[in-house]
Amino acid sequence: MRTDVEVSPLGIFPEVAEGSTADTILKVAGRLFAQKGFHAISTREIASEVGIRKASLFHHFASKVAIAQHLLEYGRLRSPLLQGEELLPQSRPAVRIYATFRRELELEFTSRYEMRGLYLSDLMEEPDFVFWNERHKRAKQAGERTLAEGMKSGEFIEGSTALFAHFLDSVLLGAIRLQRHADVLEEANVIASLMMRALLSNPADLESIKQEVSKTR
Repeated sequence: MRTDVEVSPLGIFPEVAEGSTADTILKVAGRLFAQKGFHAISTREIASEVGIRKASLFHHFASKVAIAQHLLEYGRLRSPLLQGEELLPQSRPAVRIYATFRRELELEFTSRYEMRGLYLSDLMEEPDFVFWNERHKRAKQAGERTLAEGMKSGEFIEGSTALFAHFLDSVLLGAIRLQRHADVLEEANVIASLMMRALLSNPADLESIKQEVSKTR
């Protein structure tokens, strides 16, 4: 388990072995939350879908809220952005935005769990999920600062940093809905490239940005 990151209300987050009962519960719950909504699903339904008794589910997770929190923590611990890290911090703003954004897309596309029912709802505004909502807000604010740097340097077109950050966030959230295909790295690259062309003052600069990022991979 990781001990070098900010600790959430769950405490030190234990690794969930793929294929374990806990892993299956998280997979089923994530899918049901996406299909019907968090509040429309009961722990009894989740247990039934998994093929275990409700009491067995509670052996792994104390409540439905705990299941959702574990899903959110799984996502946070995979994401440099949600942990307050920006990729290639010494590079110019456009390189940092592209590298960070593409990495977040790759993580979304390779997630073991369905997250739509959590991220694409008002659930994050509820008291039980304040910790994770705050990390999303901080990530968005960090994006605004980098965008402001890029506008000042002339790399990005001028505009509202809050609006542009919302645009980036919307693209990330929208990508959660996409059907997963085999070449997730190429899909992430295509989406990140489209996004960068919309931001860059000189879209032709995209190739040099990609080259700078590729040198670090």
